[in-house]
Amino acid sequence: MSTERLLRLRKFMNRKRPKFLHQEHWKLKRFKKASWRKPKGKRSKMRAKEKAKPVLVSIGYRGPRKVRGWHPKGSPEIMVHNAKDIVRIIQDQEKSEKGKMTASQKKKAGNKDTGVVIRIASSVGTRKKIDIIKAACEHNLHVVNPQIKQVILTVPDDVELYLPIKKYIATWRISDGLTEEEREEIQEEAEDKGVEVAA
Repeated sequence: MSTERLLRLRKFMNRKRPKFLHQEHWKLKRFKKASWRKPKGKRSKMRAKEKAKPVLVSIGYRGPRKVRGWHPKGSPEIMVHNAKDIVRIIQDQEKSEKGKMTASQKKKAGNKDTGVVIRIASSVGTRKKIDIIKAACEHNLHVVNPQIKQVILTVPDDVELYLPIKKYIATWRISDGLTEEEREEIQEEAEDKGVEVAA
């Protein structure tokens, strides 16, 4: 079965899958938000799979194994911790595609999306995250979680530095430890580049 067909099947299975609720979730408030627990009671109607009782978790509700954990774009997500990981991903991709594409096909591909999907690890800080996103943009990789909460500007050149990833930055702030003149310089530079700096 092709990958596209498996992804369509997974989408259908996700829509079809019911919510797996805690036993007697309607009786106690704390059970409403509680995660799934397998009913083990001797006289449990839910365990016995009686009609009108919540469904049990079973293997038939799972998606296809081959595309489990894949991104909807049609490729597995690769966890990234720093910019060096992206260089390694690109090298691995070039090795795998070395014999497949001719020189003319590579030219036609140009700046098209490579189809590689990366996810930045949650433990990565803002500074490393910026480097990763820049590297990903250069190599046309799709980043699942590229959002940056805020960027702190310390010198006017920082505005130019962060411009390539402007769409991923939520707020731009000027560092508090600067003098009034330095703050004004950064503010002017930001206005020239069309960036709104938060007060």
